[in-house]
Amino acid sequence: MTRESPIPAAAVAFVRDTTQGIEVYLNKRPAHFRYYPGAFVFPGGRLDETDADLQAAACREVKEEIGVEIDSNALVLLREVHTNAKAGPVYHMHTFAYVVEGEWQTELNAEEIDEEIWITASRALDKLYLPYQISAAIYTISRFAKVEELLQALAGGSIRDEYHLHKDFWL
Repeated sequence: MTRESPIPAAAVAFVRDTTQGIEVYLNKRPAHFRYYPGAFVFPGGRLDETDADLQAAACREVKEEIGVEIDSNALVLLREVHTNAKAGPVYHMHTFAYVVEGEWQTELNAEEIDEEIWITASRALDKLYLPYQISAAIYTISRFAKVEELLQALAGGSIRDEYHLHKDFWL
């Protein structure tokens, strides 16, 4: 059975200001995962029947994966993209930005995450294996010096900038 329309999904790009620029929070998928093994991604996943909306899905997935409770009202739509059919099921991915201030304590789900990292957006683009949809969102974030500038740009809706990979890319 094939699915005719993309699967709705949500991910959360946690962001924070540092003296080196905006950092993003990423976690590494286990090597045994079927799709994007070993890739660094944002916490997130598909919309379930029990989720009221994509924001609820984002909150649920963050809680399941990294043990952090977040406020759905603080989610700001960053980007929408359809994932590549060659890499698995096609998702209509809604990536939300979420500002982190102060202490950050996670409780990783070891079945879904091998490691976690806070890294500047520009360094993540240069150093990590990232699926296209994650690279595109991080590229958008990297264009801003401060989180407040990013949020001001997002006040008008998600950003639809052009992003093209400039290095070898794995699907």
